[in-house]
Amino acid sequence: MAFVNAWRFAPAPWTPFADREVLDRVMLTDIRANQGRIFENPEFELKCVYDARNYFAVDLFQRIRMSDVEDKKFVVVLPSPENSVYRSVAENLNKFRVSCRNVEVFFFDEYANKKGEVAPYESPYSRSGQWMKYFYEKIDPALRMPMEQIHFWTKDNVDTYSDLIAEAGGADVIYSEMSWTGIRNIDAESFASKTVEELLSKGSAHVTPMMEQLCLDSLRGMFGCSGDISNVPPCTVTIGPKDLKAAKLNLCFNFLTSANGANNLQKPCLQLAMYGPIDPRNPGSILRLFPGTCYVSATVSAPTNYGGDEDWLGEKIEAIRKAEGGA
Repeated sequence: MAFVNAWRFAPAPWTPFADREVLDRVMLTDIRANQGRIFENPEFELKCVYDARNYFAVDLFQRIRMSDVEDKKFVVVLPSPENSVYRSVAENLNKFRVSCRNVEVFFFDEYANKKGEVAPYESPYSRSGQWMKYFYEKIDPALRMPMEQIHFWTKDNVDTYSDLIAEAGGADVIYSEMSWTGIRNIDAESFASKTVEELLSKGSAHVTPMMEQLCLDSLRGMFGCSGDISNVPPCTVTIGPKDLKAAKLNLCFNFLTSANGANNLQKPCLQLAMYGPIDPRNPGSILRLFPGTCYVSATVSAPTNYGGDEDWLGEKIEAIRKAEGGA
Protein backbone atom coordinates (compact mmCIF):
# COMPACT_ATOMS: atom_id res chain seq x y z
CA MET A 1 0.00 0.00 0.00
CA ALA A 2 1.28 3.46 -0.89
CA PHE A 3 0.60 6.32 1.52
CA VAL A 4 -0.95 9.49 0.07
CA ASN A 5 -0.41 12.74 1.94
CA ALA A 6 -3.89 14.12 1.28
CA TRP A 7 -5.20 14.11 4.83
CA ARG A 8 -4.44 17.25 6.81
CA PHE A 9 -4.79 18.23 10.45
CA ALA A 10 -4.14 21.19 12.73
CA PRO A 11 -1.64 20.98 15.60
CA ALA A 12 -3.02 20.31 19.08
CA PRO A 13 -4.86 23.41 20.37
CA TRP A 14 -2.45 23.97 23.27
CA THR A 15 0.56 24.25 20.92
CA PRO A 16 1.77 27.88 21.22
CA PHE A 17 2.91 28.11 17.60
CA ALA A 18 0.42 26.36 15.35
CA ASP A 19 0.94 27.79 11.85
CA ARG A 20 1.02 24.55 9.85
CA GLU A 21 2.55 26.17 6.76
CA VAL A 22 5.46 27.56 8.78
CA LEU A 23 5.91 24.35 10.75
CA ASP A 24 6.09 22.29 7.56
CA ARG A 25 8.58 24.72 6.03
CA VAL A 26 10.97 24.81 8.97
CA MET A 27 10.90 21.04 9.42
CA LEU A 28 11.85 20.57 5.77
CA THR A 29 14.80 22.95 6.15
CA ASP A 30 18.15 21.16 6.02
CA ILE A 31 20.06 22.34 9.10
CA ARG A 32 23.43 21.32 7.70
CA ALA A 33 22.84 23.25 4.47
CA ASN A 34 21.51 26.32 6.29
CA GLN A 35 24.06 27.11 8.97
CA GLY A 36 26.53 29.90 9.59
CA ARG A 37 25.95 33.64 9.92
CA ILE A 38 22.79 33.65 7.83
CA PHE A 39 20.43 35.30 10.29
CA GLU A 40 19.02 38.79 10.93
CA ASN A 41 21.81 39.46 13.41
CA PRO A 42 25.34 39.03 11.99
CA GLU A 43 26.65 38.40 15.53
CA PHE A 44 24.63 35.18 15.79
CA GLU A 45 25.79 31.93 14.22
CA LEU A 46 24.50 28.36 13.85
CA LYS A 47 27.17 25.65 13.74
CA CYS A 48 26.74 21.95 13.06
CA VAL A 49 29.50 19.96 14.77
CA TYR A 50 30.19 16.31 15.46
CA ASP A 51 29.58 16.53 19.20
CA ALA A 52 28.22 19.74 20.74
CA ARG A 53 28.74 18.27 24.21
CA ASN A 54 32.50 18.33 23.58
CA TYR A 55 32.35 21.95 22.41
CA PHE A 56 30.55 22.84 25.64
CA ALA A 57 33.23 21.20 27.77
CA VAL A 58 36.15 22.75 25.88
CA ASP A 59 34.58 26.22 25.84
CA LEU A 60 33.81 26.21 29.57
CA PHE A 61 37.27 24.90 30.47
CA GLN A 62 39.01 27.53 28.34
CA ARG A 63 37.00 30.41 29.79
CA ILE A 64 37.75 29.28 33.34
CA ARG A 65 41.43 28.85 32.43
CA MET A 66 41.64 32.35 30.97
CA SER A 67 40.00 33.82 34.08
CA ASP A 68 42.84 32.24 36.04
CA VAL A 69 45.61 33.22 33.62
CA GLU A 70 44.38 36.83 33.30
CA ASP A 71 43.26 37.02 36.94
CA LYS A 72 39.91 38.30 35.70
CA LYS A 73 36.41 37.77 37.04
CA PHE A 74 34.25 35.38 35.03
CA VAL A 75 30.46 35.49 35.59
CA VAL A 76 28.71 32.47 34.11
CA VAL A 77 25.14 31.13 34.02
CA LEU A 78 25.14 27.34 33.81
CA PRO A 79 22.54 24.73 32.91
CA SER A 80 22.27 21.39 34.70
CA PRO A 81 22.21 18.39 34.69
CA GLU A 82 24.99 18.10 32.10
CA ASN A 83 27.00 15.70 34.23
CA SER A 84 29.34 14.28 31.60
CA VAL A 85 30.38 17.79 30.59
CA TYR A 86 31.02 18.89 34.15
CA ARG A 87 33.01 15.78 35.06
CA SER A 88 35.23 16.26 32.02
CA VAL A 89 35.84 19.92 32.81
CA ALA A 90 36.59 19.17 36.46
CA GLU A 91 39.10 16.46 35.53
CA ASN A 92 40.93 18.83 33.21
CA LEU A 93 40.94 21.65 35.77
CA ASN A 94 42.65 19.26 38.18
CA LYS A 95 45.07 17.93 35.56
CA PHE A 96 46.24 21.36 34.43
CA ARG A 97 45.95 22.95 37.90
CA VAL A 98 43.53 25.67 36.83
CA SER A 99 42.05 27.72 39.65
CA CYS A 100 38.36 28.68 39.70
CA ARG A 101 39.00 31.51 42.18
CA ASN A 102 37.67 34.16 39.77
CA VAL A 103 34.56 32.25 38.67
CA GLU A 104 31.15 33.44 39.87
CA VAL A 105 28.38 30.93 39.18
CA PHE A 106 24.66 31.42 38.60
CA PHE A 107 22.25 28.70 37.51
CA PHE A 108 19.85 28.91 34.58
CA ASP A 109 17.01 27.23 36.45
CA GLU A 110 16.11 25.00 39.37
CA TYR A 111 13.22 22.74 40.31
CA ALA A 112 10.52 24.00 42.66
CA ASN A 113 7.11 22.98 43.97
CA LYS A 114 3.72 24.66 43.74
CA LYS A 115 4.35 26.54 47.00
CA GLY A 116 7.40 28.22 45.52
CA GLU A 117 9.79 26.19 47.64
CA VAL A 118 13.01 25.65 45.68
CA ALA A 119 14.92 22.36 45.69
CA PRO A 120 18.11 22.86 47.75
CA TYR A 121 21.34 21.59 46.27
CA GLU A 122 21.35 18.75 48.81
CA SER A 123 18.21 17.31 47.18
CA PRO A 124 18.43 14.51 44.56
CA TYR A 125 15.87 16.53 42.59
CA SER A 126 18.12 19.58 42.43
CA ARG A 127 19.74 20.69 39.18
CA SER A 128 22.40 22.62 41.07
CA GLY A 129 22.90 19.56 43.27
CA GLN A 130 23.91 17.60 40.19
CA TRP A 131 26.40 20.35 39.38
CA MET A 132 27.78 20.25 42.91
CA LYS A 133 28.21 16.47 42.77
CA TYR A 134 29.73 16.19 39.31
CA PHE A 135 31.66 19.47 39.09
CA TYR A 136 32.35 21.30 42.35
CA GLU A 137 33.06 18.22 44.46
CA LYS A 138 35.23 16.68 41.71
CA ILE A 139 37.57 19.68 41.72
CA ASP A 140 40.58 19.71 44.00
CA PRO A 141 39.55 21.82 47.04
CA ALA A 142 42.58 24.06 46.45
CA LEU A 143 41.21 24.95 42.99
CA ARG A 144 37.51 25.49 43.80
CA MET A 145 35.74 28.85 43.77
CA PRO A 146 34.60 30.01 47.23
CA MET A 147 31.06 28.89 48.10
CA GLU A 148 29.96 32.51 48.40
CA GLN A 149 30.61 32.86 44.65
CA ILE A 150 28.00 30.18 43.90
CA HIS A 151 24.49 31.67 43.76
CA PHE A 152 21.92 29.00 44.46
CA TRP A 153 18.26 29.64 43.79
CA THR A 154 16.10 30.04 46.90
CA LYS A 155 12.48 30.89 47.58
CA ASP A 156 13.62 34.35 48.67
CA ASN A 157 15.73 35.33 45.65
CA VAL A 158 13.44 34.24 42.78
CA ASP A 159 12.20 37.76 42.01
CA THR A 160 15.66 39.29 42.36
CA TYR A 161 17.85 36.63 40.73
CA SER A 162 18.13 38.71 37.54
CA ASP A 163 19.24 41.65 39.70
CA LEU A 164 21.88 39.49 41.38
CA ILE A 165 23.36 38.63 37.98
CA ALA A 166 23.40 42.31 37.03
CA GLU A 167 25.00 43.29 40.35
CA ALA A 168 27.77 40.77 39.70
CA GLY A 169 28.63 42.68 36.52
CA GLY A 170 26.33 40.82 34.15
CA ALA A 171 26.80 37.39 32.66
CA ASP A 172 29.90 37.01 30.52
CA VAL A 173 28.34 33.84 29.09
CA ILE A 174 24.98 32.12 29.44
CA TYR A 175 25.08 28.45 28.45
CA SER A 176 21.74 26.96 27.42
CA GLU A 177 19.97 24.37 25.29
CA MET A 178 16.71 24.17 23.36
CA SER A 179 13.76 22.42 24.96
CA TRP A 180 10.51 21.24 23.44
CA THR A 181 8.87 24.49 24.49
CA GLY A 182 11.59 27.12 24.13
CA ILE A 183 14.96 27.72 25.77
CA ARG A 184 14.99 25.32 28.70
CA ASN A 185 12.07 26.54 30.88
CA ILE A 186 11.55 29.83 29.06
CA ASP A 187 8.33 28.95 27.23
CA ALA A 188 5.44 30.78 25.61
CA GLU A 189 3.02 30.16 28.48
CA SER A 190 5.26 30.94 31.44
CA PHE A 191 6.46 34.14 29.76
CA ALA A 192 3.29 34.93 27.80
CA SER A 193 3.77 38.17 25.87
CA LYS A 194 2.05 40.03 23.06
CA THR A 195 5.26 41.41 21.58
CA VAL A 196 8.93 40.47 21.44
CA GLU A 197 9.74 43.68 23.33
CA GLU A 198 7.44 42.65 26.17
CA LEU A 199 9.00 39.18 26.24
CA LEU A 200 12.52 40.60 26.47
CA SER A 201 11.56 42.73 29.47
CA LYS A 202 10.81 39.71 31.70
CA GLY A 203 13.35 38.49 34.20
CA SER A 204 13.62 35.66 36.71
CA ALA A 205 10.41 33.98 37.82
CA HIS A 206 8.74 30.98 39.45
CA VAL A 207 6.83 29.20 36.69
CA THR A 208 4.82 26.10 35.93
CA PRO A 209 6.42 24.66 32.78
CA MET A 210 4.33 23.37 29.93
CA MET A 211 3.63 19.64 30.11
CA GLU A 212 5.95 19.01 27.16
CA GLN A 213 8.88 20.27 29.23
CA LEU A 214 8.04 17.91 32.09
CA CYS A 215 7.89 15.06 29.58
CA LEU A 216 11.29 16.03 28.16
CA ASP A 217 12.83 16.25 31.62
CA SER A 218 11.45 12.80 32.47
CA LEU A 219 13.77 11.40 29.80
CA ARG A 220 16.86 12.82 31.48
CA GLY A 221 19.23 10.74 33.58
CA MET A 222 17.98 12.26 36.86
CA PHE A 223 14.76 10.33 36.26
CA GLY A 224 16.30 7.18 34.90
CA CYS A 225 15.67 8.12 31.24
CA SER A 226 12.36 6.41 31.93
CA GLY A 227 9.59 8.85 31.10
CA ASP A 228 8.56 8.92 34.79
CA ILE A 229 6.56 12.16 34.49
CA SER A 230 5.08 11.89 37.99
CA ASN A 231 8.59 12.04 39.44
CA VAL A 232 9.49 15.37 37.78
CA PRO A 233 8.91 18.40 40.06
CA PRO A 234 5.93 20.40 38.70
CA CYS A 235 7.49 23.87 38.82
CA THR A 236 10.76 25.62 38.27
CA VAL A 237 12.49 28.90 38.95
CA THR A 238 14.32 30.28 35.96
CA ILE A 239 16.12 33.28 34.55
CA GLY A 240 14.14 35.15 31.93
CA PRO A 241 14.53 36.54 28.41
CA LYS A 242 15.74 39.78 29.99
CA ASP A 243 18.84 37.96 31.21
CA LEU A 244 19.58 36.43 27.82
CA LYS A 245 19.38 39.89 26.28
CA ALA A 246 21.73 41.37 28.90
CA ALA A 247 24.40 38.65 28.59
CA LYS A 248 27.60 39.48 26.75
CA LEU A 249 27.40 36.13 24.96
CA ASN A 250 24.84 33.33 24.59
CA LEU A 251 26.05 29.82 23.77
CA CYS A 252 23.39 27.20 23.08
CA PHE A 253 24.42 23.54 22.90
CA ASN A 254 22.09 20.92 21.44
CA PHE A 255 23.02 17.26 21.82
CA LEU A 256 20.10 15.54 23.56
CA THR A 257 19.08 12.12 22.28
CA SER A 258 16.98 9.32 23.70
CA ALA A 259 18.66 6.80 26.01
CA ASN A 260 20.02 4.64 23.18
CA GLY A 261 21.13 7.64 21.15
CA ALA A 262 19.03 6.71 18.13
CA ASN A 263 16.45 9.50 18.27
CA ASN A 264 17.30 13.17 18.50
CA LEU A 265 15.06 15.04 20.93
CA GLN A 266 15.75 18.62 19.92
CA LYS A 267 15.44 18.77 16.14
CA PRO A 268 11.86 20.13 15.79
CA CYS A 269 12.19 22.77 18.52
CA LEU A 270 15.62 23.76 17.23
CA GLN A 271 14.44 24.15 13.65
CA LEU A 272 11.44 26.23 14.70
CA ALA A 273 13.72 28.45 16.80
CA MET A 274 16.27 28.88 14.02
CA TYR A 275 14.07 29.13 10.94
CA GLY A 276 10.67 30.22 12.26
CA PRO A 277 9.61 33.80 12.95
CA ILE A 278 10.98 35.73 15.91
CA ASP A 279 7.79 35.67 17.92
CA PRO A 280 6.73 35.42 21.59
CA ARG A 281 4.99 32.16 20.68
CA ASN A 282 8.39 30.86 19.54
CA PRO A 283 10.66 31.94 22.44
CA GLY A 284 13.67 29.96 21.24
CA SER A 285 13.89 32.36 18.31
CA ILE A 286 15.02 35.27 20.49
CA LEU A 287 18.54 33.83 20.65
CA ARG A 288 18.96 35.02 17.08
CA LEU A 289 18.75 38.60 18.36
CA PHE A 290 21.84 38.37 20.57
CA PRO A 291 25.59 37.79 20.09
CA GLY A 292 26.25 34.08 20.31
CA THR A 293 26.46 30.67 18.72
CA CYS A 294 24.08 27.75 18.60
CA TYR A 295 25.98 24.44 18.34
CA VAL A 296 24.20 21.36 17.01
CA SER A 297 25.47 17.78 17.28
CA ALA A 298 25.43 15.51 14.25
CA THR A 299 22.72 13.39 15.87
CA VAL A 300 20.43 16.42 16.15
CA SER A 301 21.16 17.88 12.72
CA ALA A 302 20.63 14.54 10.96
CA PRO A 303 17.81 14.54 8.38
CA THR A 304 14.46 13.35 9.70
CA ASN A 305 13.40 10.17 7.97
CA TYR A 306 10.82 7.43 8.17
CA GLY A 307 12.46 4.04 8.05
CA GLY A 308 9.64 2.37 6.19
CA ASP A 309 8.69 -1.29 6.28
CA GLU A 310 11.33 -3.98 6.35
CA ASP A 311 10.24 -5.72 3.14
CA TRP A 312 13.45 -7.77 3.06
CA LEU A 313 12.33 -9.65 6.19
CA GLY A 314 9.29 -11.15 4.50
CA GLU A 315 11.41 -12.13 1.52
CA LYS A 316 13.97 -13.76 3.82
CA ILE A 317 11.30 -15.76 5.66
CA GLU A 318 9.79 -16.93 2.39
CA ALA A 319 13.21 -18.06 1.15
CA ILE A 320 13.75 -20.05 4.35
CA ARG A 321 10.35 -21.70 4.01
CA LYS A 322 11.09 -22.75 0.44
CA ALA A 323 14.51 -24.06 1.43
CA GLU A 324 12.84 -26.17 4.13
CA GLY A 325 10.33 -27.52 1.61
CA GLY A 326 7.41 -25.44 2.79
CA ALA A 327 4.46 -24.67 0.55
